[in-house]
Amino acid sequence: MDIHAHWRSIAAHPMGGWRQVAEPALPTLDPGKRLLWCGIGGSLLPSETLVRAFGDERAFRNWVPLASPEPAPDFRLQPGDQLVLASKSGKTLELWTWISRLRALPGHGELAAPILITQDDANPLATWGRANGCRILPIPVEVGGRFSAFTPIGTLPLAWMGRDAAAFLRGGREVAAELEADQGPWRDRVAATVALLLDAHQQGITEWVLMPYAMRLDNLSAWWVQLVAESLGKVAKDGTRKGFTPIRAVGPVDQHSQLQRWMAGPRNLGVIVLTLDGTPVPEKLDPPPGSPYPGLAGLQGTDILRAQAEGTMGALEAAGVPVLRWPMPALTEHEVGAFMMAWQAIIGILGFAMDLDPFDQPEVEDGKKRTFKRLGLA
Repeated sequence: MDIHAHWRSIAAHPMGGWRQVAEPALPTLDPGKRLLWCGIGGSLLPSETLVRAFGDERAFRNWVPLASPEPAPDFRLQPGDQLVLASKSGKTLELWTWISRLRALPGHGELAAPILITQDDANPLATWGRANGCRILPIPVEVGGRFSAFTPIGTLPLAWMGRDAAAFLRGGREVAAELEADQGPWRDRVAATVALLLDAHQQGITEWVLMPYAMRLDNLSAWWVQLVAESLGKVAKDGTRKGFTPIRAVGPVDQHSQLQRWMAGPRNLGVIVLTLDGTPVPEKLDPPPGSPYPGLAGLQGTDILRAQAEGTMGALEAAGVPVLRWPMPALTEHEVGAFMMAWQAIIGILGFAMDLDPFDQPEVEDGKKRTFKRLGLA
């Protein structure tokens, strides 16, 4: 398979603009004030992933995602709240539900004009924002929602937390550059992963788990699930139904809740195990008298986590389950950026290799139309 040819097909696609990683100018936000983030799907999952990966206690306290349209009886506006409205198309129903809800709350008139992340065109959100003095951080027209991690969807939360947004973009840019040059370790890793998934698919492996052994990367699996499901679950040009079913997991939680199914259930599943190889955090464990594991006194939590990851991978491999080992040198903005760009490339290349368009989602659009009709909004 010619990886470079498929990469060039991505470049030629009208929605292949995510390959070009730019550094937009970002507004200064106060990390000590709440950041109300209205968005859903690709307008939220990359942001949430990065906040959970790199936030501190203050960031976790002040990060307020507003996604589901369901009523929020306990939600109140606070002085100094910073509002971001994120929607690639500017038409997201959940977003407009929240805009309407916020306008009805006490204190709305005291909020500063929200920041908009959307296409800078004539879409409803951009048009409304310009009429109300809002700053627009543009998502390029040629970048789809689930491929928007390297737009302000990803960089603005990093900047708000005081993290290194430039390093995140640099990680993504390095992967894309190697694929463009058709050489380098990242190019080889992408090619090997595509070959493994295609070969496994031919052997009937249609479900894949992403299992990072790091609780801070739990939301990375959620981002990955949308990327895989919306890109590769399609009816191909020849009329056949193709795709992978992505499964979200995190270690060690899911070795206690899902591992039994993976090892003893139907043989249609593979597991991607993401491990962190960084410097362990020094700590002292002091097992009490009567502990079944007195040897814990000589270990650290990272030792246990590493052993659990190796034990789980060994058990899966012994059971005949395909395993892709994905070590990450450290939990840094650069490494997460490289991971996310690598998987965007893997999914894009897989789509073309499977005779699918990885950048559309026609069935999702049909569901939206039916929703609007039921609400009388069509």
